[in-house]
Amino acid sequence: MQHTTRQTALHMIQAAPVFTVATIDASGYPTMVALSPLPTKRSLEQLFFYTSRQTTTAQNIQNQKQASLFCYHLADYTSIMLRGQLTLVGNDVFQHDWHDELTDFQQQLAYKDPVILRFQTNSIKIRQMMKMDHLELITNPDN
Repeated sequence: MQHTTRQTALHMIQAAPVFTVATIDASGYPTMVALSPLPTKRSLEQLFFYTSRQTTTAQNIQNQKQASLFCYHLADYTSIMLRGQLTLVGNDVFQHDWHDELTDFQQQLAYKDPVILRFQTNSIKIRQMMKMDHLELITNPDN
């Protein structure tokens, strides 16, 4: 991936207010939901999401960790798709209580049984004005 393409991908990941998150259900079908990432710790390698343990997304990743993220920027017709692993994580991945990391919108959701999901990227596909680039990331599943 060219340096400028990598910068564009990172900028999209850091600026996107919402991602479409796709997981696979027990029947083998994709399930999609729109989730807002936590505003901190966004990188090409990982993002964090706040949701409820009772959601289909949280239930799906108990059986199948593979997931995809997608977002689109209409102003310049750029889209990004990330493929990787989605897992439940504890507070130990944050320097402070993860509740402090939530946006105002996420705090208003006030889930009764909240969880934090960590998405770890394996590959990135970015489309910019009819051009496409692809990057395979080497990840350590123990991170």
